Amino acid sequence: MNNMIIGGVNNQVFVAANLSRIEHFYSTFLGLPVVKRTVHHLDPRLPVITFGFQSFKGERKRGHTISYIEWNPIFYMMPQAGFMDAEAVAAGVTSPRVGDPKGRWGAGTNHHLALHVPTRNGLLKWKRRLTDLGVHVTGPYNRHYFHAIYFRDPDGAIIEIATTEPGFGHDEAVLGSGFRPQPKENLIGGRDEVLMAAETWPRPTPSVTDDFALRGFHHITSISSNAERTEKFFVETVGLRLIKKTDYLDERGGTHYYYACDDDLSPGSVLTFFGLPGYSAGRLGTGLSHHFSLEVENEAALAHEHERLKRAEVDVSNVYDSLYSKLFYFRDPDGHICALSTPTQLTIDESVEELGTKLCLAPDLEDRRIEIERNIALRPAPVPIPQN
Repeated sequence: MNNMIIGGVNNQVFVAANLSRIEHFYSTFLGLPVVKRTVHHLDPRLPVITFGFQSFKGERKRGHTISYIEWNPIFYMMPQAGFMDAEAVAAGVTSPRVGDPKGRWGAGTNHHLALHVPTRNGLLKWKRRLTDLGVHVTGPYNRHYFHAIYFRDPDGAIIEIATTEPGFGHDEAVLGSGFRPQPKENLIGGRDEVLMAAETWPRPTPSVTDDFALRGFHHITSISSNAERTEKFFVETVGLRLIKKTDYLDERGGTHYYYACDDDLSPGSVLTFFGLPGYSAGRLGTGLSHHFSLEVENEAALAHEHERLKRAEVDVSNVYDSLYSKLFYFRDPDGHICALSTPTQLTIDESVEELGTKLCLAPDLEDRRIEIERNIALRPAPVPIPQN
């Protein structure tokens, strides 16, 4: 088993059809600042926008970021190998296959990203705010370890907001020591959906105030077709800690396993997997996550983990310099894209005050700035390279 402690989750990357629409949603609706505008490190034809979180006095600051890659051709599928290898990305972006660009979650994909708000009152304020803005919200659900609401981004990706309390330790002394069934009133068929739908904050919340502003990630949830195989991979190979085995609350017969990246089980350090045996595979595309990345301390730790995973016969990508971090990609047993990354350094080309105010390019791309800016502005469909 790996003894190295992964520092936590550092980034979740989604695919969107239109970054302007995404920016309006995150900045205006959710109150998150844009902290970087750039292009994908494997192909400058793919624009990327990144959102960060405010810090609050007396609260731990995490370097969580949410990024969106724009994939905009109306009648082309996103390359199903994903954006993991420089040559494959160039080929896939140049000559994509005709088909539906929308993603579909399933085995081997992310299911949702959960953002963190401290209290249940804050959760109700988010429900009221989003509902008043015309966003369909479900919940608040009692998830036994937290309370949560759910909605979708403009492309259909599922976003959750979850509370701190009551936490993971209230139903077992040794975390992950055994299967913990959920109370019937939390399970599908046993809960009062009408009562939950009716509950909201009694007054409008026209602005995001500090008491319910989003603090960062709460957890990231993906889908596994074999919970035991996924457990073996993330515990024995990757080196995470299994902290909870319980029911999947929204489908009978499913399981929900939780894994922690650190010892304090703080929000933002947790990955979870729905175990849905025999579930159909997902498909990458807009409205779905491309990958999540886990953080290691520095480049030496990244190189160590790269070699260690290769020795464990995990199919890993090259180590890439994304300008703001070094990272490499790998896949879990269901094929879900994951990454290990050094901490994100956003201020190498912008001051803190300037973050997100201009298009930032790697030095070797500056001589192509006009071409890249024109491509982003006009969004032309890909043109295949002529065959000789």
